[in-house]
Amino acid sequence: MMTYLLTTAAQAWAMAPQAGADGQQSGGGMQLFILMGGFVLIFYFLLLRPQKKQQRERQNMLDNIKKGDRIQTNGGLLGVVTGVDAKELTVRIAPEVRVKIARGAVAGVLKAAVTEPEQAGDKDKPNLSKSEESK
Repeated sequence: MMTYLLTTAAQAWAMAPQAGADGQQSGGGMQLFILMGGFVLIFYFLLLRPQKKQQRERQNMLDNIKKGDRIQTNGGLLGVVTGVDAKELTVRIAPEVRVKIARGAVAGVLKAAVTEPEQAGDKDKPNLSKSEESK
């Protein structure tokens, strides 16, 4: 993309009108070159820079996934990481149900860590306190 823009600017510069018969130069080529440079800067600051920042943040998130993190996959599955490999994660999506997924399939980390009873599968059991029992 950058090569195309520079080539186009060079062609515009070459085709710009040169000094006229009376010795005056029109300067249209320089204005076009400055305009093309402005477009390149706008393109960089509005599209490329934010995209690279987002890619760095995502890669950092994927690299920092650890055992016990609650994640959401691109397919919409929610689960808790129970094992971490270089390219794969083992995720518990229900009690006694574990799946292996690629690291790239993680859409985001929902919670930093999960409590121990939740990892053991006690999450689905009702938690009745004394106030609820008396009702």
